[in-house]
Amino acid sequence: MNNSRQGGRQSTSGEVPRWRYNATHNRTSGNWVKHTRPENSRSAKMWAKRVKADLMDSSGNLKLGRRHRPDYWIFILAVGLSVFGLIIIYSISSGLYDGNTKTIEREMAKRVMFLLLGIAAFLIASHISLNAWKKWGSYIFLFGLAICLALPLLGAVHVPIATCTLGACRWYNLGPISFQPAELLKLGTVLFMAGYLSTRLANGKLNSLWTLIEILLVMLVSLGVIVGLQKDMGTGVALGMIFMVEIFMSGISRRNLGIIIGVILLLFVAMIIAAPHRMQRIMTFTKSGDSDSNYHITQALIGLGSGGLTGRGLGQSVQAFGWLPEAVNDSIFAIIGETLGFIGTVGLLLIFTILIMKMFGKISYLDNMYLRLVVSGVVGWFTAHVLANTMAMTGLIPLTGITLPLVSSGGTSQIFVMTSLGIVFGISRYTTRQRVVDSDVSEIKGGNNENSLRRRWQRRPHHTNSGCNTRAEVSQV
Repeated sequence: MNNSRQGGRQSTSGEVPRWRYNATHNRTSGNWVKHTRPENSRSAKMWAKRVKADLMDSSGNLKLGRRHRPDYWIFILAVGLSVFGLIIIYSISSGLYDGNTKTIEREMAKRVMFLLLGIAAFLIASHISLNAWKKWGSYIFLFGLAICLALPLLGAVHVPIATCTLGACRWYNLGPISFQPAELLKLGTVLFMAGYLSTRLANGKLNSLWTLIEILLVMLVSLGVIVGLQKDMGTGVALGMIFMVEIFMSGISRRNLGIIIGVILLLFVAMIIAAPHRMQRIMTFTKSGDSDSNYHITQALIGLGSGGLTGRGLGQSVQAFGWLPEAVNDSIFAIIGETLGFIGTVGLLLIFTILIMKMFGKISYLDNMYLRLVVSGVVGWFTAHVLANTMAMTGLIPLTGITLPLVSSGGTSQIFVMTSLGIVFGISRYTTRQRVVDSDVSEIKGGNNENSLRRRWQRRPHHTNSGCNTRAEVSQV
């Protein structure tokens, strides 16, 4: 073949041809080896088809393994934590309601009702088809985002249905009960992100530019509504954890993961600086605040310290008599430390750890990426609440308005947390007998003929100079 018709220009003196864009010259054969974009290569498209085959069947339903007995420990631990929280609240009810018997009976009846509703939600969610959750996940997310956005707007025009406190509108007033839409948004985020990421992965477009833009757009809108408009940093932390855990477990590239983490950090920093009360909490955390701003954390630490090793005992709390703010909600961990002592708090954290590890352990035994991401999102949601609440009450991080899941008082949180655990309980019916190792996960995660989690730690893919490389197309003109 004439040298002048080859892919590059070669001088008569035998010099190596000039470099040509997106190609490498093979010195042995004298041909140009063209480098294609990873997601457009033939091997990537073949792997994407295999991923799609592992994710969905020919009728468009999730491809599931053999159905078997679920992990009943998830149900037992969830109900046990709920009953434990009910006992703690009842033990301090006389201090909360000034010994008014009728008020105590009414409030405890309401909490028993929410406990039963939570158990019912768990059982119903565990029996709903996983295909239905995947189908309706995006609609749940959009509906949750819409009602979260509508809440501050209704509060701005003083509509009675919107409950606003100190400028923060977070609740819908529905007569005898109230509803916090952010809990529905958390569930919708778990389902939507699992469906979106697994679908993009099956199409071989997980690391594309448009996927990165869409992920950033969804995160910015969701966190902007919750943290910016509703002024709820605690829920924002939980949402951020759900996003990060699912994105990481999807096997996204290291570069895109770094961009997403950077954007989230910048957003949270901007939200903190823009809100004076959040800056006040930072000053309190750094011990530079005044006595009024330090009051909450001071009383929480007093409660934890006064409990000692074994605690004062149930019904003997002092902090519940008006000293500790939000005693049955955000500060219930301090009440547990006061009444049950160090042993009680460690035992509670141990139960939380067992439940989280039970759920996390299911991920390695699931061969469907959608199911993996749903469980990962619930684990991130649950872990964020436990860590943020306990660390705030012990002074390890600034105070955030976030509940202790299943233990703190709150009907909306109880119902939706139990719903998410019910979904994980249903997914536990389809785990495999053996752990799904990385070499098998590569077929699920897709990518350029190798495991995307392993590729994340490589700076660039390796190409050979051979003309028969499966990642290159040889052009001989």
